[in-house]
Amino acid sequence: MKIFLILLSLASCTQKYAEYDLIRKVDFNKQTYERPVLMTQVIPLGKDNLKACFNQWFFFSNAEKEKESSIPMLIRSLCPGNDYLLQSEMMESWWTTILFTRACVSVETKCAEARKP
Repeated sequence: MKIFLILLSLASCTQKYAEYDLIRKVDFNKQTYERPVLMTQVIPLGKDNLKACFNQWFFFSNAEKEKESSIPMLIRSLCPGNDYLLQSEMMESWWTTILFTRACVSVETKCAEARKP
């Protein structure tokens, strides 16, 4: 019981939340995000969501680094067959103890397609 209380007192966690009104999937970069400029309107077609988590025991891997490097792939795998995402909400969470770390990212979005002129 003492070990559990010690580990609990040495735990930390954080959450980040971000919204993106329009994403072009092939160009998405979280650090340098710029809203794409379109010459035509975008039509919403449906919804999609995805969640991924990465674990780390001791110092054998880096869960946060794995999460960050997987975000572009996660964005590209949402809404297969569509090039754009509308009103995307990204929630990143991370928690750690001395022995174990878990980093997760979840994305909820609307699928979209550029209207043909």
